[in-house]
Amino acid sequence: MRNVRARKDDNHDEIVTTFLATGCSVAETIATGIPGFPDLVVGCMGVDHLVEDKNRKTRYGRAGLNANQRKFADSWRGGKVEEVGTPDDVIALVQKWRKPC
Repeated sequence: MRNVRARKDDNHDEIVTTFLATGCSVAETIATGIPGFPDLVVGCMGVDHLVEDKNRKTRYGRAGLNANQRKFADSWRGGKVEEVGTPDDVIALVQKWRKPC
């Protein structure tokens, strides 16, 4: 592990608050030290999800996953790494997770 200084996007707290308001549990993982590891692990209906917060108000956030994040997402053998940027994205994602198969 390398020493990483945690840096939250400006919308991070709002994203976490919205997940919590929808009844999900959230573990903030921005300081794991694992290159590219998503910002959040979100529990919903007995399933854990990896979620990357992207602040679309910034050029960096609009660019999508960076190289480390893409490498992690492409090599992860679990579920898909999801991206959210707004409370509306969070609500839509939680609704998708709750939709019966």
